[in-house]
Amino acid sequence: MKRITVILLLLVSTTLSGCRDWLDINENPNYVSNADKTSLLPTVALETADKVGYELTLVGLFWSQYVVQNKNTNQYTTIMDYNLNTQSSYFTFPWSYLYVRVLPTIKEILTQCAGESNASNFELEAKTMLVYNLYLLTSLYDEVAYTEGYLAAETNTTPHFDSGEKMQQVIIGLLEEIRAMDTAKIAADESANTSSTSDMIFGGDVEQWMKFANTLYLRVLLRDFDTNRSKIEALLTENKLLDTKDAAFDNFANEADRSNPLYESDRRQLNTDQNIRCCKDILGVLSESDPRLAYYYETTDDGKFLGVSYGTLPTPAEATRLQLGAQDPVYFATIDEAYFLKAEAYARLGNASEAKNNYDAAIKAAFTRCGCTGADDFIAGDYTFNMVAGTEAMVEQIINQKWAANVRCMPIESWFDLNRTGYPTRGTTITDSKGVLGDYPYRFLYPYTSTDYNPNSPEVEPLNAKMWWHKK
Repeated sequence: MKRITVILLLLVSTTLSGCRDWLDINENPNYVSNADKTSLLPTVALETADKVGYELTLVGLFWSQYVVQNKNTNQYTTIMDYNLNTQSSYFTFPWSYLYVRVLPTIKEILTQCAGESNASNFELEAKTMLVYNLYLLTSLYDEVAYTEGYLAAETNTTPHFDSGEKMQQVIIGLLEEIRAMDTAKIAADESANTSSTSDMIFGGDVEQWMKFANTLYLRVLLRDFDTNRSKIEALLTENKLLDTKDAAFDNFANEADRSNPLYESDRRQLNTDQNIRCCKDILGVLSESDPRLAYYYETTDDGKFLGVSYGTLPTPAEATRLQLGAQDPVYFATIDEAYFLKAEAYARLGNASEAKNNYDAAIKAAFTRCGCTGADDFIAGDYTFNMVAGTEAMVEQIINQKWAANVRCMPIESWFDLNRTGYPTRGTTITDSKGVLGDYPYRFLYPYTSTDYNPNSPEVEPLNAKMWWHKK
């Protein structure tokens, strides 16, 4: 576990309420300038981790079809059935934190960095978190008020929104600014003006921050492969993605109000801890003997896990619970994801050999992250990569295994991939379930707090309206 600083201890002392106001800091983002970048940077990490670790993980678990709702309770039935509206906290809270709170804090950090000569390390970290938060916002909601919102010199309460396609270019441009930074100066600034006690993700390791940025870069470029082909090829040649450390917030303790956000809410705060049960769709990809299944789900007394098809409401006797830990990290990117991204890119480039090498490395890294052994046996057996199946079949196998690696890690990324690629295939690999929507969800709804008060907010698209980068 990374060093838990005095700053972190002060921030997490805030009481977790029943409506998920965990780490409720910086109440008015207009006043963040009263704090120094050294205290603002952990605030960014904390608030981002809270939203990713709770709402986005919870929705991702259901919408990626890893879990189902217990029949005897009804806490998350509306999520599983896609029966949500603009007033849902699962939509309003990510927007109100990531856009309204986190982005202004990042902007203040970058403003402070611009006035200093030896703060490029803080600039790297803050700008990478800016990219990550913008990526989440546009992936969830599509359009984002960036030009007239985040970039505005003065607070604008009625900004127009930039399109999802424009945000793609904004994010790529920011990542290319990061990639163009002087790494020698960043390292020197870290030595002279260390961020180690403020950085809750890599503890001041600026090399890992650059690898995180490069991993995000490939993740974003793959949304428009044909347009970005040359950039993808150049990035693969550099080969400087995450390979030794995950990008994760892991400063949690097994104590009330200081544990993993989903664990804190689902296992400590609710009147029942029996809601989230196993969806057997995972067996469409993983072997029943895969040891990661026991890391993902609880088992019966005789060591078996039980599950039902997505959309089903099982009794506890029919489906075992999802495993959750008080100290589970909140992941922003992982080593195995980096290898899966490279495997997909090489497959699309027609390089089956490199696709296989990275696919194999991804599965090994996923086993290691879960604390499991035996990856080599599965790579040589049930998960053998088919190098002669053709591009689309290789991509499907890669995405399927990536999906299976994300159960207790980054389920929201699996939902993004499901929308982008169509894999795992509904009706074949996983259950074809459309809930009350009569279709599949492709986006979060803009919260009423935005649409009711800003006449320039976009019209609310329905949950099943695809975005520009989704598989048609």
